[in-house]
Amino acid sequence: MEPTVVLTIGASDSSGGSGLQADLRTLAALRMHGASVVTAVLSRNTRDTADLFAQPTNVVTAQLASVLEDLPVAAVKTGILPTPETAVAIAARARTGALPNLVVDPVLTAAEGSRRGLIAAYERLLPHTTVLTPNREEASALLGWQVATPRDMAAAAEQLAARGPRCVVVTGGDFAAGGDAIDVVWLEGEARLLQSPRIASRNTDGSGATFATAVAARLAAGDEADAAVAWAKGFVGRAIGDASEWRIGGGTGPIDQFGWSALTLR
Repeated sequence: MEPTVVLTIGASDSSGGSGLQADLRTLAALRMHGASVVTAVLSRNTRDTADLFAQPTNVVTAQLASVLEDLPVAAVKTGILPTPETAVAIAARARTGALPNLVVDPVLTAAEGSRRGLIAAYERLLPHTTVLTPNREEASALLGWQVATPRDMAAAAEQLAARGPRCVVVTGGDFAAGGDAIDVVWLEGEARLLQSPRIASRNTDGSGATFATAVAARLAAGDEADAAVAWAKGFVGRAIGDASEWRIGGGTGPIDQFGWSALTLR
């Protein structure tokens, strides 16, 4: 039985906690074949990001063309698109229908140049997006107003859905309410809350990338968007909990997509 192919488009993280490394680890844990397009190289550890080197757009598009002309890609996830030109190039391929089950994690904090230009470029990508997964900060940047409360998250999800995505999930992992981690999902004209108990851990690096990649994987497996989102939230919660005792580096460490903490090596 051949594995399903999922393509991730994003940055390489030298610490291994986020970016393509987190995406490929997630896909391997879910027994899927991960193909990748490198958009940038991050000089990064658990404490901070020292540098971001954006790949030239023609290098990104060459990688993408090579994958799409040969591999049976069932879903695509995007992470860091470091320049407006890169985002526009990805949107152009999406417009042709070449990027099925597209999940967009609009990572804006590491972008080079004008954030305004990158946000404008995302406007071209959103109409071809199946699931959009911004956190509150990213939703605020995309919309131009501060997304703070669950009510704000619902309004933001509705406004972003009006720009084209079939489903929008505004994640609120950093938002505490009643001890729960809250996300807001907008799908088929209505908002609903996804709540789960908050897990105390300093190790959350890559949780956003893992969530979006897990959504893409479940879409590739045939799930509807709502089921894919709910499953991915549970997967990330377990991965955070399993890594809660790790001390990899002096800052925010990675999460445990493989459930390694439950294994005993002999």
